[in-house]
Amino acid sequence: MHKLARLAAVTTIAAVITGGVLANPASANSPHTYTCSNQGGGPNHTVNCSGLITVGDLLSDNKINISVKDINVLNDTQLNTLQTALVNVSDNSIFLPLAIQLTNVQGAVLDTYLRNFNVKVLPTDVTVCVGSICV
Repeated sequence: MHKLARLAAVTTIAAVITGGVLANPASANSPHTYTCSNQGGGPNHTVNCSGLITVGDLLSDNKINISVKDINVLNDTQLNTLQTALVNVSDNSIFLPLAIQLTNVQGAVLDTYLRNFNVKVLPTDVTVCVGSICV
């Protein structure tokens, strides 16, 4: 019986680390809510998102702000897809240092644009900040 409990624990930890089956979709149950919107158009267009991350075991008092330089205006479905990706990465990064969480959020944006929107965005085009700390 103890072997089964250990196997279940290891499987659960592996899923959390890889963002697998325990990744929560954007829902009312998540404390990490995000909103994203289009700003401007043409070459000066950006997608701006804001939301919450957990620092230590507390939700950050400062909102995380994300700015994506992109000439493509995202539709509502794409904005929702991006918001869901941000919630999932934030839900799975709660005990990591702040700099790693910000980097993970940036990676989620880059991955979502490439995999879901077929748009390659450079890391230098994605700014992720909490207060004065940015990546």
